Amino acid sequence: MMEQIRSPRAARRIGSDGKTVVVHADDGWLQKIRDGEIDFFTKLSKRISREGLALRVTATGGSSSKMLMAQDHVHIVVGDQPGYGRNMLHASPAYIWGFWYFDEVGINWNSSLRFAHFDPKLINQEKAEYFFNGMSSYMLRENVSRLPQDNRSETALPSAAATVFCQEIETRADRSHYLTTETMIRTTAEQNRDALVYVKLHPSQSKMERVRIMTICSDYTNIKISDASVHDLSQAAEIVVTQNSAAGFEALLQKKPVITCARSDFWHATLSPKRPSELVEALKFGASAMAGFDYAKYLYWFLDRKCLEPQKTEFATRAFGRIRDKAFL
Repeated sequence: MMEQIRSPRAARRIGSDGKTVVVHADDGWLQKIRDGEIDFFTKLSKRISREGLALRVTATGGSSSKMLMAQDHVHIVVGDQPGYGRNMLHASPAYIWGFWYFDEVGINWNSSLRFAHFDPKLINQEKAEYFFNGMSSYMLRENVSRLPQDNRSETALPSAAATVFCQEIETRADRSHYLTTETMIRTTAEQNRDALVYVKLHPSQSKMERVRIMTICSDYTNIKISDASVHDLSQAAEIVVTQNSAAGFEALLQKKPVITCARSDFWHATLSPKRPSELVEALKFGASAMAGFDYAKYLYWFLDRKCLEPQKTEFATRAFGRIRDKAFL
């Protein structure tokens, strides 16, 4: 079990000797990390101990957390709380289960990957294809996704011009979207009123938002709201439209052209319109524009090279390397 710092007094007792790595986690993560249920931290803790350091955990936002943040430790912030600090890292599961962010700036659309340069010429083709084929075949065969999905359909869904994956991000203080859900749905449906468009609601959407989206969809006879697996819906579509959801990232496993109408850290593999007119262009020419894109190299670069995989033997070494850079060890 990992030691939990529960009070400012305990935080003061640790001191600022640079020998402690502090994990700041909310209630959803705190107990699981403390009790050794999260491989990422369990394996990292063992490596940190071998280096003569200690890994401790505290509740995000509490008085202990605030006091510890002012001390000269390495801080690992778990979850979506972007912010740069010379001794700070951000940890969270990435879009694909089994891979984790361990990033200086944040996670998802706030991660430093948003500013990274993807150069396919620098990626080994054989390694990338081996990685991509193994991961994509497993995820599609076993219907693996970030969120639980309906069973895969035994027969392919009717082909569609597009699939729109909805999210619940437009009311967040940390704005990331360029285009609203309504704009995405209406623009996509109006591109060709004779062409089928699937819309999938997000499980976390409020009842009010679900009703609002369903009302928008009712204006179009070519829209079908579906609860099918995201993999079936991506497979059936010529192009996938979203803001920055994991479902859009997962569509890359099928080498589908994806339109992201928000800030994302996987924009390198998508088209990113910021205006309705640009979305129209992306819908028209997206498939041809992305025809030569190397999805295998991209996913290998993003997940294997930039994220961390706790199941790999080199995980602890790579993770501790990032801590060492922050601690100047």
